[in-house]
Amino acid sequence: MTAMASRLLVLICIILTASCASSPSQQPPRSSGPDLSKSPPPEAEVLWRKAEQEKATGNLRGAVSTLEGLAKSYPSNVIAPRSLHKLGQIHLQAGQGERALQYLDYLLYTYPRWDGYRAAQVDQLKAWWMLGRKKQVFKEAVPLYESTSSEPKTQLELALFMVEAYRGQGEKETAFEWAMAGFNVARSPEEQRLLTQATAGLVGEMSEADVRRLYTRKSLTETMRVFLDFRVTQLEAQRMPKEAARERYRALLTQNPSHPLVPEIQAAMLGLAPGEKGAAVNPNKVGCLVPLNGPHEKFGRMVLRGLEMALAEWNEKNTSQTVALVAKDAPNDAAQAARAFETLIKEDAVLGVIGPLGSQTTKAVAPLAERWGVPLLTLTQRDDDIPASPHVVNVFLDNRDLVRAVVKFGRQKLSLSRFAALYPDDRYGQQLARIFAEVVQEEGGSLLASVAYKGKSTDFQEPIQKLVSVARQNLPPTGDDSTPFEALFIPDQVQAVSLIAPQLPYHNVVGPTLLGTNLWGEGPLVEIGGTYVEHAIFATPYHPDAGSPRQRSFKERYEALYKSPPSYLEAQAYDAMMLFLQARSMLRGKAVERVSLLQNLRQIRNFEGVAGTYGFTPAGELTRSYMVLQVSNGQLVKVAP
Repeated sequence: MTAMASRLLVLICIILTASCASSPSQQPPRSSGPDLSKSPPPEAEVLWRKAEQEKATGNLRGAVSTLEGLAKSYPSNVIAPRSLHKLGQIHLQAGQGERALQYLDYLLYTYPRWDGYRAAQVDQLKAWWMLGRKKQVFKEAVPLYESTSSEPKTQLELALFMVEAYRGQGEKETAFEWAMAGFNVARSPEEQRLLTQATAGLVGEMSEADVRRLYTRKSLTETMRVFLDFRVTQLEAQRMPKEAARERYRALLTQNPSHPLVPEIQAAMLGLAPGEKGAAVNPNKVGCLVPLNGPHEKFGRMVLRGLEMALAEWNEKNTSQTVALVAKDAPNDAAQAARAFETLIKEDAVLGVIGPLGSQTTKAVAPLAERWGVPLLTLTQRDDDIPASPHVVNVFLDNRDLVRAVVKFGRQKLSLSRFAALYPDDRYGQQLARIFAEVVQEEGGSLLASVAYKGKSTDFQEPIQKLVSVARQNLPPTGDDSTPFEALFIPDQVQAVSLIAPQLPYHNVVGPTLLGTNLWGEGPLVEIGGTYVEHAIFATPYHPDAGSPRQRSFKERYEALYKSPPSYLEAQAYDAMMLFLQARSMLRGKAVERVSLLQNLRQIRNFEGVAGTYGFTPAGELTRSYMVLQVSNGQLVKVAP
């Protein structure tokens, strides 16, 4: 028998059998049919790859011939239903619904135990739709969706198809319900993006009355509500001044920084910008804003070391997609930092920017990041004075979370309940004292006293005595002259702690556990504090001598390059670059958009860096881990996590 005759015989069998499988209810039980547990033999895998290559190069006739041969030659192997399914998809894509249905019906009737059975049923619905059998599609779609609860990808494919089917029929509300069902099972950013495109197109056709009706649905999810909010904003923006409309879009972005609709919201906002258009993007460039001159140059150079070290490691492993760093000088001058930022965007076309270091420069640059839609990974303490923006990600440590790590350890592991604070009377000390008071209360402890001392003090008699006096006033009188508090928080440099600690017992403050911040990890606490800091604890995201194997490896590599140990600043810069590159790699060769990179960044979970483990909440807030270190027997040891 010739090859052509063989193919004709297969087609005849398919056509004759097709009438036996016109709907899912008429198909045989899934417990019947051949056992498909065996893997395809090597020669079948070779033919499968040949068919895929033929399809990829446009040789559809060759692909069809090869797949038909596979289905005939290996009827009891899993390669047969795979081949039949691929044949159905090829004809669907070619608009040949009748031919597609012949293959799909035969597949569903003959191979009910195949694990791709439900996915083939979805394609069967598509073939029916193509042939005008719409009532049958509407009848079978919901039962099929309900039967695929263990197959979210199949449910997603069905939901996407039904959105367009009902949209084409003008049944927008039902189409919206299918989109909502799709978002319930979508997992990856790409799946969410496909649904977002379909849903945005659907909602974009709705009137305000349509949207208002959908708002009243009890089943409405927060994800879908944002689509409706966006449509209402679009409609209202047509009736208001451009700047007011921009503010509405900006508010929507700020409230939903990680929503998959962000690119559409951003595009609408940029379209209203006076005289501006989206800047060009070079996906192989990342910008950096740090002080390269002046009194803070030292810190800028430290950041650059961390960034360059991460970039070198990345480029060594990814030779086909190397990335270049473009650094601009951003001293503590808001105007100069703003000019440097716009140069990075307009002239260097960087994909995103890491920095700046200071709060003043960050305040100047953050609005520009939003204006141009540029991801900005700042290395600045979170500051209430800096307005929230979906384009700004603060990758620096968060003092509240850091203090919480110390207090929680003290409460849960050391059973501490009575706290006090002795802090420097400067901006940092005041902020940390306020945070400490709030966290102690939140964690169920009691703050008995909080007293400030002047910066650069050497004699702490007065503030220590005041601290004890206030603490005793806040406790019921007992006649006990022992220290009223069990823990003392000192948010200052190691040098200040080394002066305060020896003076505490001199003024009858004996026994409290000293608590500190990451500043304690930036100096020789044990060496200069001696026995006076025994049992002291502090939290930090990074310490070169008390970390994980990854952190120790980072330290060794850094020392080999720069002949000195790294500080937290280099470690944080290293992690910021690695987070950026991780988000960039998730673009996977698609059209590079800054907002897509920002979305990818907010999808990151459990990213192990050298200065902590990072992730993002559903609201787009960065989370990170902090280690707790304690002085024990004259050694600094990690006690949590």
